Amino acid sequence: MGVTAAVLTERAAKIGLPIAKDAFEGTLESPVPPLPYLVYAIPHTASRGADTINNLVAEDWNLELYTVADDEAAAEIVRRIENEVLFDVDYEKFMAPIEDEECFQTAYEVKGLLRKVKGAKKA
Repeated sequence: MGVTAAVLTERAAKIGLPIAKDAFEGTLESPVPPLPYLVYAIPHTASRGADTINNLVAEDWNLELYTVADDEAAAEIVRRIENEVLFDVDYEKFMAPIEDEECFQTAYEVKGLLRKVKGAKKA
């Protein structure tokens, strides 16, 4: 089996930035970390399989980098993501300022990562 969403998430965590699934939930006891940070999501899954037993799941995996500025420090993090996390998968990349949050977002979309799951027992 190839690269999975779990493998990409582990690689992203090794970048050393704060990372959360879906969003950081800021509270008084645990505020949202300062920029830069990463957020990942698995926005879509689809069953795949043979005969009457589904034994593969295709997952899409998104990674978002939030930075204070679109500068050299951000470019270095982007380089690390592309070279250390996404080096062996196809991805689409999007970049945009988020004016309401006064930050920049670099987003990556990876589609159709296959993961094996245990099949259903036959009747």
